[in-house]
Amino acid sequence: MNTITIIKNAKSEFVYKIITSIFIRGLLLIIPIFWTNAINHLTEGTYNKAYFLVIIALILSLLHYFWEYLNQKTWYMFYNKIYSGYITLIGEGNKDSIKKLSLGEYNNISNEDIDIICTFLGNLVTRIIQILEFVVIYFYFLSIDIYIFLITIIVSIVLVAIFLMTGSGVQKLNQERKDSLDKKIIVVNDMYNTIKENKSNYDVLKKRFYARSNEYLRNNSNFNVIAQLIIYVVLSIIEISRYFLILYAIYLVYIGKMEIGTILLIYTYYSQILSNFEVMGTINVNYRSFLVSVSRLNRIKTEKAIKE
Repeated sequence: MNTITIIKNAKSEFVYKIITSIFIRGLLLIIPIFWTNAINHLTEGTYNKAYFLVIIALILSLLHYFWEYLNQKTWYMFYNKIYSGYITLIGEGNKDSIKKLSLGEYNNISNEDIDIICTFLGNLVTRIIQILEFVVIYFYFLSIDIYIFLITIIVSIVLVAIFLMTGSGVQKLNQERKDSLDKKIIVVNDMYNTIKENKSNYDVLKKRFYARSNEYLRNNSNFNVIAQLIIYVVLSIIEISRYFLILYAIYLVYIGKMEIGTILLIYTYYSQILSNFEVMGTINVNYRSFLVSVSRLNRIKTEKAIKE
């Protein structure tokens, strides 16, 4: 049994997850259009139309929360199904390979790594749809102004390049974090056995425990700080481009080539781009964690335990 087989066994839950994700992301793109048109009617003095559009936007917002609830429900349905599949995979693991693992490693693989894998797969559908939102937003920007479109495309390409160039480094840091946690747990188990069996080497193990703990804290800090730094650099670049384009849009309004409500839509869609690039950064980090966890899960079949 592998990941593809596990997902196939959760086919219906997977389809439900796709449907709820499409509705949620679609509504987030549609609602700002009604707000934009309401503001345009307001500036033109057609107040009845503005009231009507605001009411429509409210109804769609409430529908969005309803679909968010359904999305949470289908997420856990899918997560539980694939989690059960991985539990079965571990239960049927190669006993000779399992014997090469420490108790700490086997514990982490059976709990933490399975959770990381299932969480990544559970979020993947929504994340892919969020990335597809870029296409809709780009086409909208192209329809209102070529320069807004070109600047957005160029900035997006630069940011994707940043994620690609830093990805392998993030994965390496995460592998070091995981390995140091395994080593720390190995020492904890040894300390416990020493206390239980009244052995005389407790002081030596205690010093090793402190050293392993400090190593884990250092590696954990390095991984999270670097991963977040990359995301914040990307988000800062998006913010700069957003406010530059808002200033440009104000100029277009001034010369009569854009309506005021369109500025709100540009700002809102750039908020979506900001959110989606933050998601891409999270995907980048989570994907690297996913790869590490999958490789650790494969130790049950192929890899040797980490040796101190």
